[in-house]
Amino acid sequence: MSRRSSAGLALLSLLGIGVAATSVPGIAQGFSEEKLQDSGLIDPSQIPAVHNTLYEVPEGVVGWDTLGNLDVRTEVVAPLQAIFHTDYSKEIKALDGQEVKLMGFIFPLEGGLEHERFLLTAWPPSCPFCLPAGPSQMVEVFCEEPIEFTEGAILIAGRFELLKDDPSGLYYRMHDATEVERYDDIRWTGQLPQQPQVPE
Repeated sequence: MSRRSSAGLALLSLLGIGVAATSVPGIAQGFSEEKLQDSGLIDPSQIPAVHNTLYEVPEGVVGWDTLGNLDVRTEVVAPLQAIFHTDYSKEIKALDGQEVKLMGFIFPLEGGLEHERFLLTAWPPSCPFCLPAGPSQMVEVFCEEPIEFTEGAILIAGRFELLKDDPSGLYYRMHDATEVERYDDIRWTGQLPQQPQVPE
């Protein structure tokens, strides 16, 4: 199973959606290659990488492509029940407990103009009821001070934590986050720009 297929399975777990198991251990029926061809869905391998398509991160900022460099093993424990085990790359493991910078978009977890806890996502939200990315492209953020919502990209800094077999289905968390920069001009316009926008 591809990494992106596995990430999709983990996202279903995050949303509380069950998938049926096939006779092959560790594979979810809804994401098997045979079913995917007839489903009309996009193959996960066709999803473009985030950077170099919508925006580029400044130097010294951890990119989403880096955070996506992991393997997820699916363990089907019962019908409609699966456990997702993550295998992080050495590069990701080196970030655990370190102060890092991330750039992305605020996905609020509750109403309000300011947020102390939210998901930072690789892609900008386009629907209040749909997550804009898979679990390898989302970080749960806890802030020192509330951050004002913006539809544009933000750059934040904080202590990074790897989550292992977390029941929420997330892989990453940031603590004591602070806002470093806002990029209100980098936002979803309905189509990808011809050239990536590079923060100054």
